[in-house]
Order: sequence, then C-alpha cells, then structure tokens
Amino acid sequence: MVKAICEECGLIETVNEQVEWDDQQCRLSPGHRTMALVMNFLAEGQPMYRLSEFFEKSDTANLFGENISPENLSDTTFGRTLDKIADANPRILFGSVLAEAIGREGVTTNVVHADTTSKSVQGIYEDENDEYDLEITQGYSRDGNRHLNQFQIGLAVNRNGVPVIGDILDGNDSDTTWNTELIGELRQRLAADEPPIYVADSAAMSEDSLDEASAAGIDIISRLPRTYNAVDALIDRAWEIDEWNDLGKFVNDEDDEDAASYQIQTFQKHISNHDLRCVVVHSSTLDGRTNRRIDNDLDSTEEDLEDAVGQLADRSFACEPDAQEAWETWLDDHDDSCFEFEAEVVETEQKKSRDKPGRPPKDWDPYETVYKIAASVQRDAAAIAHRKKRASCFVVVTSLEDSEEWAGEDVLQEYKEQQAVERRFRVVKDPKRVGPVFLDRPDRVEALGYVMLMALLVYSLIERRARVALQGADEPMDLAGGPTSFRPTGRRVLERFENMLVSRVDGKREIPDNVDVPKRVLELLDLDVTAYGIESEE
Repeated sequence: MVKAICEECGLIETVNEQVEWDDQQCRLSPGHRTMALVMNFLAEGQPMYRLSEFFEKSDTANLFGENISPENLSDTTFGRTLDKIADANPRILFGSVLAEAIGREGVTTNVVHADTTSKSVQGIYEDENDEYDLEITQGYSRDGNRHLNQFQIGLAVNRNGVPVIGDILDGNDSDTTWNTELIGELRQRLAADEPPIYVADSAAMSEDSLDEASAAGIDIISRLPRTYNAVDALIDRAWEIDEWNDLGKFVNDEDDEDAASYQIQTFQKHISNHDLRCVVVHSSTLDGRTNRRIDNDLDSTEEDLEDAVGQLADRSFACEPDAQEAWETWLDDHDDSCFEFEAEVVETEQKKSRDKPGRPPKDWDPYETVYKIAASVQRDAAAIAHRKKRASCFVVVTSLEDSEEWAGEDVLQEYKEQQAVERRFRVVKDPKRVGPVFLDRPDRVEALGYVMLMALLVYSLIERRARVALQGADEPMDLAGGPTSFRPTGRRVLERFENMLVSRVDGKREIPDNVDVPKRVLELLDLDVTAYGIESEE
C-alpha cells in the first residue's frame, strides 16, 4: 500500500499506487487537492522508511565520514541515534548547540520573540506508568488536526529569526505557563549580561508573567488580550480623544499595496498591579476573520430584529398611548447602535370577535377601532463603519519606561516583528520538510523534535549569513529561476544548490564542467567548493 499526506491539513491516507497525485482530493478537507507521497507499505502497518534509498544519490562519505555508505543509514540506525539523543537529555544538548552557534555566529539576543505551536503525530502513545518526560496527548491544535495527538514546540528567536531558545512541550501544555517559566529562566538560558526585551503574543500577558519579568529585570512587549476590560476602556478613550499619531505603512510594508497603515495613541495604565504603557493601535485593514464575524453578527441581528418587529406589528392596542408605550418598551429591549428604527402608530379598523355564540344583537357593530405599530429596521451605515474601525484597533503593552528610546512607534514595530518566530514555525511544520511523525515511544518523538529544531537552527543561520553579507553588497543575489534579492530566505538560498553534482574519477571528487557552481552564493555563506570534499581552486 501507499501512504499519502495532504500538504495543507496533514491528513494521512492510504491510496492506490497508480493514482494521479496532482488530482487527489483530501478526504478530510475537500478543498485540498495536493497530495504528496510519503512512504510505501509492503503490508498495512509495516512502514519502510527507505532512508537508505533517500541517501543513494548523496555523497554520504563527505557528509558523515569516509566509511559511511547509504546502507549504513537505515531506519534502525536512525532509531538508535534518537535513543542516544534521548539518553543525553535533548533539551540540554540543544541548549549547548544553541550557545555554541550564537557565540560563533555573533547572534544578538538583546530582543527575543517567543511563541508556541503544535505538531500533530500519528499513534496513541499511552504512557500509563509515567515512564517518559514528554506527554503526547490531545490539546489545542494549530494544525486543525484535533483528532490526532500532538506535542508542542516553544521557540524564541532574535530579530533575524535565528533560534536562541527551543523547547519540546507536552501536547496540552499552557502557553501562559510556558511564557511565565521562560521569562524566569531567560537570562540564565541566554547567558546574557544584559536583560533582553521579551516579545510575545497575548499568552505572555498574565500577572505571574509580569511578576516574573519585574523580578528578573526583563521588559516585555505584548498584546493585551480582549479578556481584559482595559482593552475596551482604552479603545473608547482613544476614539473619544481622537488625537491619533499617523505612522503610515512601515518600511518593510511599503511595497505591498494591501499592507495596512497605522495610527496610534499612547496611554499609561495600571494593569495586574503593574504600571504599563499602552499603545492603542488603529489599523486601516480589518482582519478578515473579524470582518466576517461582524458581518455574520449583523446578519443574524437584523433577522432577529425583523422577526421581533413582525411580532410587534401583529399586536393591537385599544388606544394610541398604549401603542406608543409598547413601542418604547420594545425599543428599550431591542435597541442596537448599528441599526436605525422608524415607527408610527396607525389607527385602523378590525373585525371584532364575540365572546358568546349565536346571533349577534341588532345594534352589534362588527368592527372596532384599534391602534397598531408600523415599524421598520434598517442598518446604520455610519455606526457600522465606526464599529469596524473600532474592531480594527488593538492594544500593545510594554513595561519599557523610556519613551524617548522606545517611542510608541518603536514598540509597535517590534511587536510586528513577532512574525519572525511565526515564519520559523512555517519552516519546521512544512510537510514537505517534516513528514508525518510516527515513532514507537514518546522519548524518540521528543528527540526528533529537538533534531527538527537543530535543522531549523542551521536553516536560519544560512539565511542570516546570506542576508548579512548582502547588506553592504552592490548587487543582489541571483535566485533560482531568474529573480534577485538582497534578503533571500533560507529556502531560496538552498535552491541554488539543488543542481550541484559531484562525481568521482579514480576515487577523487570532481565537479563536472557542465555544472554551474553558485560561487557567489558560497562566498556569501563564507564557504567554498571544499564543502563538497573538493580541493580549493586557489
């Protein structure tokens, strides 16, 4: 049998070997159609990882040592390697690798951006005897795979996206708890002389986190979650004062026509027993999900109001004052700032009903005068526009006191750089880089998680080296396919080496004459052809 994985939602399926891969449709998410082959099965439940085949066209002797051949790189070897990493305490091991890399590469850690994500795994991983440190279980899934167990990844990177701290966490660990613990350990884990500035999303905003940061002398930049009443109060105050500082688009967004422009107002607020600077931010672009939520809420409210108006119109009143009083009571119960109401009391005749059966008396008047309410509901465009403008506001908070060194604009800019850690999660979770995880023990899963973080570290350093070298360059780097860039991603740098070919002639490694060696890219990375086991041309 053949297993395939949906590159968008991560669902693994058994499919026919003869299937047309580009035309596959995901069973879980019908809108997803791209499927990628991940492994062959000789029999159901008997996976053959075929690592040896993966390395068949690689120079394993140059990569791993002269005596290493593809046959040595089997799934058994991989499992034993994970066991050795697990026995060596992978968290401490990875911390040592990080410290060495930070020192060698001169990576700055004065500002760190932290966040967590989840990684779904195949399998049950029951640990009844609490034998393993890592608990693989269900939790809040960022992958959308809520039917699968998972572990979590806690990652802190610097402004350039280079990992400086990484943790593999239980599948149901709390983001808030991890942030609090990391803040308390931050200076020790970074071996930093000066306390770094800690940037994180709203999960870092808790009284415990603020207490830890204050005790450690660490300043925080975060987003105030809407669970705090202070958010609405600050936004209301900002619109009431209406003295916005127009920042426009930020430098990194200037070439993006759809990029938002920003306005800010800054206030001081006492939150969770700490005095914080609060930057109320108004974005010109409303988040798509928020916009849809508001529109859906307006549709639902309008439907309810029209039903309620219909029920009111069916009622009859004996006099005009009674009808007017009923309308005012209804308005108190249904008033909504996003809707306008119009109503008038109408005098009309209606047929009376008799309480007694039989023929009515001769002086019986079958009609009576009653009063009804004719009302209409329509949307208030101006109020809705204001509601959406208000919804496009959020509050960034910081404990940084120096408003000259860290103006409100700088605080917002640093918070926006939180994308640095989010971009790294996209790398480590890309199903084309990291396929479905199915190992037999939680300690091996944990070890694999740290191997993934080590690979991410190398990827990030490759990107950093290229970008640092290009900062003072006159010419951009040529990318695969023709474009150029002064800020290539790690993926775009590595693409330049995909067509490299090394052959052996009489036991000596050589690069064929028809192979285009990306010499400039090697120079940007402070490397040369000796990386391929070839003697330098100099």
